[in-house]
Formats: sequence, structure tokens, C-alpha cells
Amino acid sequence: AVVSTQSTGYVSGIGPQPDDKIISLGYQPPENGQQVRPCIRITNFNGDELSLEELSIKGYESCGPNDYNMSVLTYDHFVYICAPTDLIIAKPRDMDDKVDWLKDRLRFDEALEVVRVHERELRKHTFKSVGQKYLAHLRSVGQFERCAELCSSILQDDAEAWQQEIMAFTNCKKLTVLCPYIPTKSPVLKPWAYELALSSFLVAHEFALFDKFVRNWPPEIYGQQAVINYLKKMLSEVKLGAQENRSLLKCLGLLYEYQEDFVNSLYLYIKLSDPKAFALINRYNLFASLEGDDKILRLLTLNEEKAIDLYINNTDKIPVSTVVEDLMKRDKKIKSSVRTELLYKYLDALFQMDPEIGFEYHENMIQLYAEYDTTKGKTKLMRFLRESTSYPIDKAYEICAKRKLYEQQVYLLTQMGRPIQALSLLVDEIKDITAAIEFCKEQDDKELWDNLLRKATESNKSSYITGLLQNIGTHINPKDLIARIPNGQKIDGLRDSLVKILGDYKLQIHLNEGYKRVFVNDTVSLSRKMRALARKGTHIDERNNCQKCKNMVISDHDMKDVTVFFCGHVFHNSPCLEELGKNYCISCHK
Repeated sequence: AVVSTQSTGYVSGIGPQPDDKIISLGYQPPENGQQVRPCIRITNFNGDELSLEELSIKGYESCGPNDYNMSVLTYDHFVYICAPTDLIIAKPRDMDDKVDWLKDRLRFDEALEVVRVHERELRKHTFKSVGQKYLAHLRSVGQFERCAELCSSILQDDAEAWQQEIMAFTNCKKLTVLCPYIPTKSPVLKPWAYELALSSFLVAHEFALFDKFVRNWPPEIYGQQAVINYLKKMLSEVKLGAQENRSLLKCLGLLYEYQEDFVNSLYLYIKLSDPKAFALINRYNLFASLEGDDKILRLLTLNEEKAIDLYINNTDKIPVSTVVEDLMKRDKKIKSSVRTELLYKYLDALFQMDPEIGFEYHENMIQLYAEYDTTKGKTKLMRFLRESTSYPIDKAYEICAKRKLYEQQVYLLTQMGRPIQALSLLVDEIKDITAAIEFCKEQDDKELWDNLLRKATESNKSSYITGLLQNIGTHINPKDLIARIPNGQKIDGLRDSLVKILGDYKLQIHLNEGYKRVFVNDTVSLSRKMRALARKGTHIDERNNCQKCKNMVISDHDMKDVTVFFCGHVFHNSPCLEELGKNYCISCHK
């Protein structure tokens, strides 16, 4: 093909280039008597100028068109430009040149894309080297968020590069921006890198983020003690708000837990009223650490139900005496009434589980039940009085009398052998004739019945007499009750009551007669059976031995008199029974 093109100056050389391009060495005439630099011009076959670049040739001021010469090697398209005082070798631009060109113009995104697409063609640049230049540029212009976002794709698993980037962000005081992107595996960095990252949150007072990363990062990748030391220093030297202080103390407790310093961790959780304390105690058997510093009380105020359950189910690890002594302390921080009520709830739960555990505190429990038992009729106190045998009954009565707990007094007076006083309380204070009747039935004492009849008839209350008529059954003779009723006293439902009491009495008579017939028949039957057994003979042979000497009682060469008891045991009369001097079987009466 023949190509024609115009030139405004001298052409000192021309040659082909790839992709249908033409390269030429041009020279312009002098301007104002001064020589100009020669230039390289690239055009296409249509004559369109694609590139024009002046050459920096030494001594160009004294050279003319004929002093320059250009040769093009067709196999590699290298261009050699000769001058009297210089030699220039030019070659076509490659991908490395393109990357350099884009970098020089700060077009890093395009440069990275070129590296990604033409990676095999590059000899000078790599994705990481270009990327690190880009990261440095972003830091220099203050685009730290964008820089942090790109770190993962650029640095990948190069631990050393990550550590260098962490130091670079630290120097810019922007490490907190990078922390969300710092890898914790593949690669795992050196511990100091993570320690530096965590401390950056504290320096920036980003306490919520510090808490987040302490919880989310694996604790084994950094030195917990280094972070603990820095955190403790901040807590002691920097004045923080209550919420911030609490958040950091929680983190400190978690760091202690990571370090397996469970005692200090537990101390902080209890101090902060953190429910994690309960799980920590059970998981690592920290019961011995609860003694002192009101830890037992603090757990109760944190979660009363969980704490009591923990204490009563681990009395072998947390002795009852330890809990009681801690709750019986007196200080100004917590009201004594709060401590006393918690002591009541603990001892009550302990008694419900096992009445024998903590029996040495049963005397104290009477006062506690009397004061804090909120059940109707003080049923917990009544159960305690019935089931426990480890309290002084006279003191218990004194406490119940002081608080006018009549039902409990009735029980205690009965146990003290003073049923008449107990009956007086039922009739005079409680005013429950039905309960009084049941009490007399349980005691089955004639004197007690007489007292009840006297009180009922002297009270002039028809309801008392009606209650007796309807409920005494056959425990007393109805005539005795009727005879005591004052003449002219009006009694509601008298006729129905008399019919019932007489019917009950008649029924009792019939039942007694039936019992008597059954008893007589059984007696006769058993007597006959016993007589038949007594008349029955007892077989003995050579297999029977004397219960004393253990010799056979029947043998061919020695026959002695023997005694056979009803139980079947056999003895030689002489000398065995004579020596014993007994007229009964000694084998059955040992």
C-alpha cells in the first residue's frame, strides 16, 4: 500500500510501527535564528497524528536536518536515533509503561484494573505494589475510610504488609478506622498489632467498639495481660462517666475470664451485679471465692431466686454458717431489714429442702417466720413448728404469744402439756367451736370435754351449743350436753341438731354391738386353732440335734430323755436343760 502525507518541516527518518502506524523523525526550520529540538511523530495511514514528542538531544542547538538519522528494526520495532553528540533508543510502550503513566496521573483505580487484566504481561509492577502505592496516596489525602476498605483486597494474606499498614494508620491516629478490616485468621498477625488496635479504641474513647472487639476477636491472638494493664491504667487515670466505667469494667471482667483468672473476673461481675456471675461460679467451681466482701449478699440482691438456689444446693461448698454470718452483718450500706428478710428467705428455702440442715439456726427462724411469713394464718411457721425438733418450745410460745399467733399457740401449748389453755384460746380468742371440738376429739380427754361443755354453755352463745350438738358425735354422752343447757336458752336449729346427735349415738351403739360380735367370733375361732396346734404331736428323728450340745438326740448307742418345745427345738434333759436351768427354749429367747 502507498501512503501519502504532508509535513511542514524536514523529515530526517521514517519507518513502520505495529497496528498500521508510521513513525517519523521531524525537524522544523530555525525560528528567529535559533535551532529547535527534533521530534518523534506517530501517524496512522490516513495521516492522522497520534503522538508528537520532542527529543532531548545533547547539542541540538548546533545540528541541522542532515545531522540526524533514524533506523527502525522491524522484528522488535526498536527505533535508533543518531545525532553527532547523542544516541537515543526508543521502543513501543508496554503495560508497565501504561501503569506508570496512570500512576503518575493518580489514576490508581485504572492502574489496578490494568494490572488485574494484564498481570502476565507485567514485569515491573504487581497488584500489591500498585495497591500499596494507592493506599499511601489515600492516606496522604485523608481518605482513610476508602483506604481501610481496600486493604483486604490489596494486602490479602501478607501479615507483614498488614502490620506495616497498622503502623501507618497509627501514625495518622486513624487506627480505629482500620480495625474492622484487620484479619484475625489467614493471616494471624503478631500480638502487638491487635493490642495496638484495641488500645486505639481506648485512646479515642470509643468504648462501645472496644467492648465489641474484645468480645468478637479470638482472645488467643493478643496478649490479654497487655490489654488488661492498659485498661486498668485508663480506669485509674481518666475520669469517666458511670455508664462508661461500667462498660469498661465488664470488659475487664471478660479479659480476666479469657486469662482464666476467674476469681478476679467473678469479683468484677458481682460488683457490677452482672448475672454472668452465677454461670461463672457453677462452671469453674468458684464457691470458695464467695467468702468476704459481701459477695453472698450481693448475689442475693442481684437475683434472689438464683442465689438462694445456688446456696441451698451447694451447702457442702458454701456452708450454711458462712451464708448466715454474712447476712447477719450490720453496715450502713444495706438496711438491716433487707439483710434479715434475705436471711429468712434463705433459711426457709433450706428448711423446705431438708429440715435437718441448718438445725442450729432453728431458734432464730421462729422470730424470722413470725415477722416475715406472709402466708395466710402463718402456715409456714406452723409447718416449721410441727416438723422441727431443734427449737426451745418455751421461747417459741413467747414469740407467738407476743404477736398473738393463736393457732401456733394452741399447737405449742398442746406440746407443752397444757391442753386446757390451748382449748381456752380456741374458744375465747379464735372463737372457733368447730376447731375446739376437733381439738377435743384429737386429745380424747374427758376433762377437756367437760371444759368445752362448760365454756360453751356459759358463753350464752347458741351457735356454740348448736356446733356441739351437730359435731360431737359419740365422743360424749348427749345427755351430759343437754343437761348443761340452761333452761329457756334459745338455740337455733335445736330440733335438727337433737335428731342428728341421737341418730349418731344410736348408730354408734349398733356399731359397737357389731364389733363385739365380730370380736367374740374371732376369739373363739383363734382359741380353737391354738388348741388344735397345742395337741398336735411333734416329729423328731436322727436329724434333730440338741440346741445346746449340738449332738443327735436319737442314736443307736445312746438314748437320753429329751424335751421338745412347741417351737420345734429339742434339748437333752440331762445335762443340757439342767445346766441351763430354763423351762423355755433359749434359742427363741436370745
